[in-house]
Amino acid sequence: MSRSVVVHPSRSMSTAPGSHDELTATIFGAIESLSPLRKANFLLENALALIEAGEYGEQVENYMDVYLRTPGLPREDVARALLARGNARKTAGERLLAKAQQDFQAVAKLDPSNRDLQAYLRRGNMQIHFVGEPASHRAPPEIWERIAEYIPRYHLRTWLFVSAFHWNIAVGIIFHTVDLYFGEDQDNVRENLNRGLDMFDRVKADPIFANKIKILRLHWAYEEGDMLDLMTRIFRTALPAFKALREFEWIGYPELRADMVQAVLASHSHLRSVGLIGWHFDAVGVSGFRNLRKFTLRAEDDDGFADMDEIRTVLDANERTLRRLTLGAYLQRTHSWDSTFQSVSIGNLTHLDLVDTRISHVVLARIAHAHSLQSLTLHGTFEEPCSAKVVFQSDHIIDGKHTFLPHLEAFRFVMVGHDDDMALFQSVVNFLKHRPKMRRLDLGNCPWELVLSLLPELTSLRVLRVRISNLNHFALKMLVEVLPLEMAAIHLAIVVTDKPLNEYASLFKRFHSLFILHMRGHYHRRPQPNLLSDKDFQVQTDLWVSAARSIAVTIPSLDFVGWHGEHYVVVRSGAGPQWGCVGDKVELKELPARRRLDCGKGVDLGGEDATWLERKDVPMDYEMPGLEV
Repeated sequence: MSRSVVVHPSRSMSTAPGSHDELTATIFGAIESLSPLRKANFLLENALALIEAGEYGEQVENYMDVYLRTPGLPREDVARALLARGNARKTAGERLLAKAQQDFQAVAKLDPSNRDLQAYLRRGNMQIHFVGEPASHRAPPEIWERIAEYIPRYHLRTWLFVSAFHWNIAVGIIFHTVDLYFGEDQDNVRENLNRGLDMFDRVKADPIFANKIKILRLHWAYEEGDMLDLMTRIFRTALPAFKALREFEWIGYPELRADMVQAVLASHSHLRSVGLIGWHFDAVGVSGFRNLRKFTLRAEDDDGFADMDEIRTVLDANERTLRRLTLGAYLQRTHSWDSTFQSVSIGNLTHLDLVDTRISHVVLARIAHAHSLQSLTLHGTFEEPCSAKVVFQSDHIIDGKHTFLPHLEAFRFVMVGHDDDMALFQSVVNFLKHRPKMRRLDLGNCPWELVLSLLPELTSLRVLRVRISNLNHFALKMLVEVLPLEMAAIHLAIVVTDKPLNEYASLFKRFHSLFILHMRGHYHRRPQPNLLSDKDFQVQTDLWVSAARSIAVTIPSLDFVGWHGEHYVVVRSGAGPQWGCVGDKVELKELPARRRLDCGKGVDLGGEDATWLERKDVPMDYEMPGLEV
C-alpha cells in the first residue's frame, strides 16, 4: 500500500495557506472539499498505512477514534478498521509484555524473595517461565516442529484436533509430501479421482495451503484417450498454483512427455528434484532443468521418445548441484549406463542408487572414483563378476582412511545371479570392514556367516537388513549381541525357522530405540480367501494378525511392525511404552502395499531409515519385484 499523506485531526483544516508550501495548501483545500464519508476514508487509509509501516502509536489511535465516531460508515470498513486496530494493539501489547517479562526476570535474579514481585505473580498479572515449569510450557514452536517430525503421520493426525497451534504444525508436515493417484486400473478409482481434483481445487483457492506442499508425486495409469487428455489439461491449470514446490515425480504411464516437460519448466524451473518413473524414457527436453540436486529415472529400455543420451546431458547441465542420482532399468531387457557414467557429475555424487540394472566394469570403475559417495545401492547383475571382485579388493586403509569410497555411510548390495559367488561376497565384506561411520547396511543374500563377522566393527550401525537361511535361537542370539544397543530399524529374513518367528521377538527388547522390526519368512504369505473355506480363512487370518500383534506387545518401543512383507502401524491406547506389556492396549493398523511403480513412497513408515530398510526409496515394478527375489 502506498503511503498516504498523514493529517493530524487536531490540526485545523482552515489553517492559513500562507504558512505552508503550495503543495500542502492544495492538499488541504482538496480535503476540505471532500464529503464527510470520503474524509473518513482518507483518515482510515492514513491509519492503515502507518500501522503497516510499523508506526502504531497515539497518533494512529486518535485517527481510529475519530474515524469510528463518524456516522454512516459502511459495516465492512468499520470491521476492517477494528480488525487492524485490534491486531496493532495486540502486537504492541506483546512487545510491552516481553519487556515487562525481562524486567520481572531481572528482579527475580536480583531478589527472588521480593514480596512485591511474588504478590504480583500470584495475582496472575505476569507469566514468567521458570526452569521448574513443564517443558511443554516453555518450548518455542521450533521445538514442537522438531518433535512432530519424529511422530508417525498416523498418530500426528491427532494434533489436528488439539489446538490451532498444533494444527498448524501438523498440517505443514502431513502435506509436505502429497501423492495423488489417477488411473483406470487402480483400486477406488472414483475416490482417488475425487481426492486428486479436490486437492487441485484447494491449492488454486488457498495459496497458504499450497505453500505447505513441497513434494508432489503424481501416479498415472491411463491409456491414450479423452480421459487422459482431460486429466492432463486439469493438471496443467493447477500446476502453477503449487508455488513452493521443490520436488516433482511423475510415476506410471503414460510417461512424462515433451509437452508436459515444458509445462513444468515454465512454472517450476527452480525444482531441486525431478523423478521420471515408468517403462520408457519419453521426457524430451528434461535437460532444460538447471540446479537439480536429485534426478531419478526408471526406464526398461531405450525405446522411448527421448534419446538416452539426454540423461548424460541432464547430468552435465547440473554438474554444479547434482548430488543424488537414481537409475533403474529391467534386468530382462538390454540396456547400458556406460555413456551416462562418463559424465563428470558422477564424481560429485553423494547418493547413488542403481536398481534392476546390469552393472558393467565401466560403471563400477566410475563409481570407484566417486569419492564423495555417502550412500550406494548396487542391485542387479555384474557383467564381469571377476572385475567387480578386483575393484572391491582394491580398497586400502591409509592413515585410518579408506581409499575406496571413504565417506560411505549406507550400503545396499543385492545381487541377482551371484548367490554362489563366495569370493565376490568375501571381497565386499572386506571392503566394508573398519568403517565406524557405516549407519545402514543391506547385503541381500550374502551368507549369514560373512555378515556376522562384519557386524562387530560397525559401531554406528542403526539400520540393518539381514538374511539368515536357517534361523534358530542360537543364531539370532549371536545377531542381537553383536549389534549396537541404539539400533533403530531391523529387517530379518529367513527361509527355515525352528519355531514361529513372532516367538523370537523377545530377543529384540534390548534395543530401546527400535521403532520398526520386520520379520519375514520366504514361504510365508497371508491366508488367501480363494484357497480356504470361509471359516478356515477367518481363523487363519486371526492367527496371522495375532502373531504380528504379539511382536508389538513384546517390544514396547515399536511404532511399526513388518510381518512377512506387510506393514502395520502400532496404535497404543495407553500413555506410554509401558502399555506395550498389556495385551488389550495394543492394536495394529494395516498400511497400503506397494502399487506398481510407486515404490510405496506414499506410505509413511516413520522416516528415511525405515524407507531405506524396506527398499521403498527405489523404483521398480511390483509385478517383477527384483529387490524381492
